[in-house]
Amino acid sequence: MIDGSGGGDLVLIDACFAGDLPEGDMRHLELAGVDVLLARVRGRFYAISDRCGHEGARLSAGRLEGTVVTCPAHASRFDLATGRAISGPAMGALAGVGGLSPRVRALVREKASEMARALVDDLQVYRVIVEDGRVLVEV
Repeated sequence: MIDGSGGGDLVLIDACFAGDLPEGDMRHLELAGVDVLLARVRGRFYAISDRCGHEGARLSAGRLEGTVVTCPAHASRFDLATGRAISGPAMGALAGVGGLSPRVRALVREKASEMARALVDDLQVYRVIVEDGRVLVEV
C-alpha cells in the first residue's frame, strides 16, 4: 500500500501489460472496486474515473479524441490529464426533431437548453506508472 494524501490509503494495482492497450484506445477496468478508464494517447497512459460527472454514464463507452473523452450519453467532454470537465451535456443539432409536433419540438429544445446549463463534476485522476512493461494504476 502507498500512503495517500487526505488520510486514505492508495493502492498501486497492476492493471495490464502496456502492449495490451493499443495507441489511441481506452478501456474500462475495475480496480479495487473503483471504475477506472485507462487510455493510451501518444505513448502515454492516463487513468481517470470511468463515470461521467453529469449522470454517471460509463465514459469508456464514449469517444476518445486526443486527450479528450466524450460521454456517450449526453456528450459531456473531459480532459484525461486533469479530469476537468471541458464542456457539459449537449444534444447536438437535435437531429430528427423536424418531424415532431411544434409542442414536442419546443419541449425537446427546452430540455436541451436545460441540459446545457447542468453542472458537471470534474473527474478523479489516478496516477499511472509503467514499469517493466506493466501498467500500474494508483487507486
